[in-house]
Amino acid sequence: MIKFFICAVTILILSNCSLVTPRTQKDYSEPFRVSWSRNLDPKYDTGNLPIALNWPLAYEGLVFIGDNNGYMRAYDIKNGRKLWVEKDLIGYHAAPTIYKENLLYGDIEGRLYSRHYLTGKLNYVVDLGASIETEPVVENGRMYVQTRNHKIFALDYKTGKILWAYKRSIANLTTTQRASRPLIVKNKLYVGFADGTLAAIDINEGVLAWESKLAPTVKFNDVDASPIWFNGNLLIGSLSGPLSLVNPQNGLVLRTLNFNVSRSPIVKDDVIYLLTTEGTLVELDKNLQVLKTKRLAKRALSSLVDWKGELAVSSVDGYMYWIKKSDFEILKKHWLGHVSSAVFGQMAISDDKLALMSSRQRLYIFE
Repeated sequence: MIKFFICAVTILILSNCSLVTPRTQKDYSEPFRVSWSRNLDPKYDTGNLPIALNWPLAYEGLVFIGDNNGYMRAYDIKNGRKLWVEKDLIGYHAAPTIYKENLLYGDIEGRLYSRHYLTGKLNYVVDLGASIETEPVVENGRMYVQTRNHKIFALDYKTGKILWAYKRSIANLTTTQRASRPLIVKNKLYVGFADGTLAAIDINEGVLAWESKLAPTVKFNDVDASPIWFNGNLLIGSLSGPLSLVNPQNGLVLRTLNFNVSRSPIVKDDVIYLLTTEGTLVELDKNLQVLKTKRLAKRALSSLVDWKGELAVSSVDGYMYWIKKSDFEILKKHWLGHVSSAVFGQMAISDDKLALMSSRQRLYIFE
């Protein structure tokens, strides 16, 4: 039952899934060093394994993480000392964001919270009506989030007052139920939707400027990766469509690459690194030419960060990799220790520490 559920979650979240097979000690190679960890697993009935889909925020020597019971926690990232814990009503599907002194985050019933990041003191709660699937984005005092019912909200970050909302009608119910984190550039908000569309919305009025169809399939065609800004254009992909370079002025697709990405690419020194649903790490140059690839896992890779001058990569297999940039050699590899472990969220970095949350609700800090 547990194996089946992990596979089902993986299908809906990142990629196609085959049955998970147990691993033995021989699967280990040289591990990362775990500085400290916390088990945030709530009580549950036998056969009902709660899965963590959210991920931590690391900021100025602190790490913030929520659990499925609705507790938001703050720790010292160096030693794991708990700074504060506050009880909300239910769990979370994304990480918090910090803007000035405000910790901003949403829960799976649609409540958006603002707390003081050092004390946990509550500033306000706003009910947006549906699960908040992305970490908030704040630009010039305005906060933007996407909810599971395909709605974009713009709010005043100080008060939580709703300034406008854009609702997209999505007839197709077979979606991955993830959401694209908005990207704000100048006066436009760029965001993907579950009907395979990338849209540009005016940030002042909440009016659609243009839309562009990127994923042509009928089912699971969500554009759920977040767009990135690359050389004056938008670079975005989806689980079922190609990686696309898009003109931000009119939505015209300038170029496509045949990669189904599992997470937004990252750009470092004019080089693009991306992860695929087939478990492959890819490096592109500034002209989007493939420089090298390496198959790391049998299923999807889930998160990628530049860490200690090299690349840290996580997978839904429950493995962590530290990869040499120059030739994609696996420098270190670490298994999270359980057949039901996976990483569905993203990793975070502060003070040279790397934080992640496993699907079994274990918070790990690596050094």
